[in-house]
Amino acid sequence: MQNQPTRSFHNRALALLNLVWGAKKGSDYKVLNHYILKINQTRNLEGILLEVGGCLKALLNYKMFAFAIQDAEKLTAWVDPRVSRSALKNILRKDFSQTDNLDVCLLRQEPEALSALVTFNAADLLSYVLLDGECAARLYVLPERRMFVYHQEILQTLVKTLGIALSNLMTVKHLENAAAVDPLTNCYNRRVLDRQLTHQVANAHRYGQEVSLIMFDLDHFKQVNDRYGHQAGDRVLQQVAETVLGSIRKGDYLARYGGEEFVVILPETKKLRAMELAERLRAKIENLVVGLPDGRSLSVTASFGVSAIRQDLDETGFLREADTMLYKAKAAGRNTVMPSLKLCSAAARLPEPVL
Repeated sequence: MQNQPTRSFHNRALALLNLVWGAKKGSDYKVLNHYILKINQTRNLEGILLEVGGCLKALLNYKMFAFAIQDAEKLTAWVDPRVSRSALKNILRKDFSQTDNLDVCLLRQEPEALSALVTFNAADLLSYVLLDGECAARLYVLPERRMFVYHQEILQTLVKTLGIALSNLMTVKHLENAAAVDPLTNCYNRRVLDRQLTHQVANAHRYGQEVSLIMFDLDHFKQVNDRYGHQAGDRVLQQVAETVLGSIRKGDYLARYGGEEFVVILPETKKLRAMELAERLRAKIENLVVGLPDGRSLSVTASFGVSAIRQDLDETGFLREADTMLYKAKAAGRNTVMPSLKLCSAAARLPEPVL
């Protein structure tokens, strides 16, 4: 049986331990609340992840922190630079079943933190599911400090906050996409076209970059609507847009300019390459057979005008020049590209004049 002085000492020690424990817990929850407020005020993914990383660093002094998100197109991972790429791929392959189309983004780190790669046992890595379904996301963290029971509660709260922030970002992204896309053809709308034209022309003038423009218009489209009906006309527009979207690069922009008229912006593309692409698109549209709901089918053709940026052209002149070429294509009999590759090739073969 303990004597009175010993029991008193133990009670004081326990009270002091509880006091220190309570102060530490309270301090950690203050840190959590501080970062939750900052996360909720941030409107971009990288900024949100930096705040999450800051919170985890302050609470657990993590050895490794990573975030991965997968949508229909690709898998993107955000990591600190110390993480081994091979170790990261092994983890992601297990959780997402693929790493073929992996895009790795590095989170900012202090220079002294980049001295050596982090090695770890995968079994020690904490993993949290944030989103599941068409868009999947996970958070990974490897704590260096000892974790207490209340740290699990803090991490769960942080994970929920991050999940809500991600869902909000996805909602905003979907709304922005909906506002930017023509609902019938799934092409960009006129507003996005105007914005991209301004951006591409400014870059071309400032940095000397190449950019070309293709404007095309479906030939005799009014006759399609008059003969087959507007639903058939809509089907034609959808099929043509799908064909063109499948034939251009991801970095190109296809926009519905109005009615049956479309514009393709081609960054880092010279005029000759744009003319070659326009000719391929013309042939694909000519060979396209559009099936109608009543079992009938029809074919259409399109006329194309091409322009390339010059220092004397602003976005209005750039677009006007493509429109002028389109008008010449229609005047030449439609189902053609202007300037013509054949004319350009013939001009290139002309002998030099004798002076």
